[in-house]
Amino acid sequence: MSCPFKSAPLGPPSLGSETSSLCCAGRNSLCTHNPRHSTRSQVSAANSRVCHHFCWKVGMGGRKMARDEENAYGSQDPDDQQPLAQERRLRLILAGRTGVGKSATGNSILGHRLFPSRLAATPVTRRCALGSRSWAGWRVEVTDTPDLFTAQGRHADPDCTERASCYLLSAPGPHALLLVTQLGRFTTQDEEAVRGVRELFGAGVLARAVLVFTRREDLEGGSLHDYVRATDNRALRALAAECGGRVCALDNRAEGAERDAQVGELLALVERLALEHDGAPFTDDVYGLAWARRHARPDDTLRLVAARLAARGLGRGWGGQWGRGRRWLEAARRGWPLALLLLGGALLFVLLLLHRGAPGPD
Repeated sequence: MSCPFKSAPLGPPSLGSETSSLCCAGRNSLCTHNPRHSTRSQVSAANSRVCHHFCWKVGMGGRKMARDEENAYGSQDPDDQQPLAQERRLRLILAGRTGVGKSATGNSILGHRLFPSRLAATPVTRRCALGSRSWAGWRVEVTDTPDLFTAQGRHADPDCTERASCYLLSAPGPHALLLVTQLGRFTTQDEEAVRGVRELFGAGVLARAVLVFTRREDLEGGSLHDYVRATDNRALRALAAECGGRVCALDNRAEGAERDAQVGELLALVERLALEHDGAPFTDDVYGLAWARRHARPDDTLRLVAARLAARGLGRGWGGQWGRGRRWLEAARRGWPLALLLLGGALLFVLLLLHRGAPGPD
């Protein structure tokens, strides 16, 4: 298994000229990219050397890099010589259902195309991936995710390996969870994805969530807050309230200054959220396990984190059966008014039949 945790040091803190790294966190995959000095041959030659020497983020602002990794990738960029400990970290996780534009949103945040994103009938993103950039004195780290949060996505990850990869890439915890949805198309699948987020991270994670709408251009200059307040979608209004009213919209086709202004608005919102918590990330026992084992073999850590998630009932077996049972109960709860109406109609019909069949007075 390849190491899923590589993230190389990156370029200067500017909106238009930053470089990014990509880490594909999945089984049998290691994909690193630095546009300024990484090549396919360097990656290929380095795979065998770095798979047991990944770089873990240390504390809020530092990074420990293995010597083999430094040798394999070199240090040709003068910006790489600057101490990374001087940059504060903002860790973000992209979440939501398939097809809403999570990867495109990640690319907008990074400032260029890094995560695979295209219109397709089937999901394009298959593995968790990590990219980063500098912004206003912060090192912003973005974890892109495949479909981890709907029933179909969880079924494709029965041993919780991909969900464990998400935890490891974002350890010791995210400062913000970006719940991505399409403007005007918040569906029952979006609601299902939100339930999946709660199941994976716990309900408390929504206190660190920002609701991000793609297709900002459909607002046609209108106010996003007015749109959310006026929508007749009660589930959407409730979610926005649960996220503390933190909403933002992006046009992922925007470029240049327009894109930078939109991304700056989103990151400023995330920055305020992080500072409200004194810079401390969201965490739980699984993040604690991942962070405590940051110096252990990555394969072993991935396996242990996946096992911890499976023990929560997120994998196959009894937990999966309970999850299906709970979803059935939720569906039954939502449909009880109709059931009562039908039952009442049936009882009334029986009473009418009995009344008509009863003998009259002599």
